[in-house]
Amino acid sequence: MFKNFLGKDRSPLGSFIDRNHRLSQEILAKETKLSRNTISDLCKGDSRRPQIQTQQKIVSALRKLGYNVSTSDFW
Repeated sequence: MFKNFLGKDRSPLGSFIDRNHRLSQEILAKETKLSRNTISDLCKGDSRRPQIQTQQKIVSALRKLGYNVSTSDFW
């Protein structure tokens, strides 16, 4: 588990978004066509492992945005 600059627990996905200032939860939600609430839940420190399709959508969107990531980076 990670903590952000406000001291909140963050998942590996949330920490990744926090570190990459060009990236936001809104951008990721738009690219994946997942709801903003879903992305927010996945960024929280207590988030559960999402379904395979959701994981694939997130990794695919991040790759499309130019990030070299894999599913194992986050889950």
